Order: sequence, then structure tokens, then C-alpha cells
Amino acid sequence: MALYQNYAKELLSKLGRLNELIKHAPSIGTFHESIISNYLKNFLPQRFSVKTGFIFNPSSKDISPQIDIIVVDENVPSAYLFKDLDFVVVSPYSVVCAIEIKTNFNKGSFIDICDKSNLYTKVNPYPINNFIALCFKTTTTNENTVGGWYSSVKIEDEWLNYPSEIFILDYCYFKSAPNIHSTPSGVLRIVCNENSGVDREEALLTSFLFTVLKFCELKDGKHREDTIQTVFQGDYDNLFLMKHECFKYGVGKLDLLEYKLANGEIIYKRNI
Repeated sequence: MALYQNYAKELLSKLGRLNELIKHAPSIGTFHESIISNYLKNFLPQRFSVKTGFIFNPSSKDISPQIDIIVVDENVPSAYLFKDLDFVVVSPYSVVCAIEIKTNFNKGSFIDICDKSNLYTKVNPYPINNFIALCFKTTTTNENTVGGWYSSVKIEDEWLNYPSEIFILDYCYFKSAPNIHSTPSGVLRIVCNENSGVDREEALLTSFLFTVLKFCELKDGKHREDTIQTVFQGDYDNLFLMKHECFKYGVGKLDLLEYKLANGEIIYKRNI
């Protein structure tokens, strides 16, 4: 765990130096994407490459929106439909995960993340949720405000339509959860344990790196006891706390503690 925290510290140091030097918002966004992309290139095993571009499904002819970062499995022979340096069009069968980078987490960027995740799902033929977003700063820490954003989304409330995770480095992260993990299904808010002794940004960025590695291992078909998710579990329980909240498209924020079973149906109170 300490090794990956050092990776996160190194990355945060690069981001910090950039933010001290450059104040032009569009340029900062571009360089944030570049720094994360270049870091992942050196961080991941050689089997997995880091690109940008589009995902095209040859069977359905669907194409994704432009993705900031695409982690590609080079072991797939038909991975590339088009390739020019790091700009690619790839088949969905080769995609390990898709990553969206946002400087600010606000309503506009949140809606854009949700829309891109939903469109990406239509291209991806597998029942797997592997769309991630990484945001650097939030404009609000009010969960009811964020709940209002979820309430305004017109996307169908299906687990695969949600981003797998949305990491906000100065706030928390949101993790999608199917029925097998959460009743009801939706999105859970995960916050840092302030008593862990680990800096919030460091903890969240470490979890982001672990998540990317988890998808690499899943692509490799590994489900052994020594997978990164299993090894990280004890540290994860120390670093993070799950709030008793669920966020759903078209509904907003629900308090899980207010749920009860009645006549075989789940009844909830909606937070206003």
C-alpha cells in the first residue's frame, strides 16, 4: 500500500507544480489530461497502452464520443481500427477502461461525464462497467446539491449506464453499485476516513490507480487471492468510509437508513 501511496504523491507533486505555474484554465485542463496519461504509460505493464480517441463497435456500427484516455490491451490482435501515434480508433474488445479527465466537478462536467458514460455503454458489448472519471476540484461538497444533479439526469436508471467511479480529489468518490452490492442499486458516496492519517487527495488518487489496475487484472482474467483488489481491501477499509446514501438518475439522493421493506417492495423517502 505504501508503494502506491508514493506513486500518488509523485503524481500530485507534478500536478501541484503545474498549477503553481499556469493559471489559464483551458491549458490546465489539457495538461491535467497529459500528465495523467503520461503517468499511466509508465505506471502500467507494457501489455497495456494508454491512448486517446474513439471506440468503434464493428458489429453495431456504434461509435463512442471522444475519450480522454483509453487503456488498450495490446494482446488483442484486432485492437486498432485506426492509429496515428497516440490517437486511435479501437474495437471495444480491446478496451480495458475508458477515463474522462475534468479539472472541475460541477453540474456541467457531471452531466458530460454521465452522457459520455451512457454513450460508451452502447458501444461496449460486455456487461461490465469500466468507465471512470477523475476530477481535481469540486464546486460543492453539499450532497443534496449533487443529488439534484442526479435527479436532473434523463438517462435510464440502469446500473451499467452509470460511470463505474467518479473520483473528486478534494472531496470524495462516487461508486456505482448493482443490486448484488446495494439495495437499491445506484451510486454510493465514499469519503475519506479523516482518522486514517493519510491526505485526502493522496488516498483518492491511490484508489484511482488501484481501480485502473483492477480493470487490467480483470482484462487478464485474474480472480486469484493475490489480485490488487484483494490485497488492497484491508487498507481500503482503513482509508474510506461509505456514507449511507444512494444516488439515482431521475430520483436524486436517497438515505439508505430510511429504507424499509413493506409488502415485498422497497419503500424509501426522497431527500429534498
